[in-house]
Amino acid sequence: MKIYYQWFPWAYSDKASIEIASELKIEKDNIFWLSTFKDVFDKINHWDIWVLPIENSYAGSIYENFYHILSGDYQIIGELNLDIDHCLLANTKDIKDIKYVYSHPQALSQCQNYIEKKWFEVIEYSDTAWAAKFVEESKRKDIASISSELCSSIYSLNILDKNIKDQEWNTTRFFVIVSKEVFEQNKKKLSLKKNWKISITFKTKNSPSALYKCLGAFATRFINLTKIESLPAKQNRFEYIFWIDFQSNLDENIINDALEELKFFSKDLVILGDY
Repeated sequence: MKIYYQWFPWAYSDKASIEIASELKIEKDNIFWLSTFKDVFDKINHWDIWVLPIENSYAGSIYENFYHILSGDYQIIGELNLDIDHCLLANTKDIKDIKYVYSHPQALSQCQNYIEKKWFEVIEYSDTAWAAKFVEESKRKDIASISSELCSSIYSLNILDKNIKDQEWNTTRFFVIVSKEVFEQNKKKLSLKKNWKISITFKTKNSPSALYKCLGAFATRFINLTKIESLPAKQNRFEYIFWIDFQSNLDENIINDALEELKFFSKDLVILGDY
């Protein structure tokens, strides 16, 4: 059984993958990185697990991965919330030398206030760890990366500043994903700690107050929604898919009743995970 993630080794996705591998008793040698999110989903086979970021508490959702999940018959089997602590890394020891800062777009957006205060010019890079590698190999003293503290020791870079994130409690939420076929055949082996959440998607019918009626299935039963997101369906003009996360599990009768009511007011309901 293999775990795939996007970004370079020692990036935050690697750290998340290591935690998931430990819980599933998968050897670290079976964790592999790939360049893009699309590459991760292209690696599908019967024993692959994907650990992918889905949203950040400051920068918001990673829509590309929402669409990847919706593109196939996948199952969310778990989630991991990982605290993010960004550092400014460079070859120089003097922060005054820095003119340009490299990092993944998500990391740059999470440190936007800090970057603006320092008057750095931002340059987007494919991931945080690779940005650190690029800075080290360039030998330039006018550039820095926004990366994890671990990257400073891996690439022998100086830490010019720590905890430069704009949000003190900056956290990235990762999904653990497998194909539904694999999950049905290996539920015990793929058992992760439950967070008592369910993720679903649906479309509303074309009628007045459609979304209000859909959400009423949860409101009247006091079911707590933890996330609601609308996404262009990319099929018909101005048609949207609604993604909802809520707290509970599918074994509860009240949840089955809520979903039955939701079906009456919606269409194309898909249960993505009970985790």
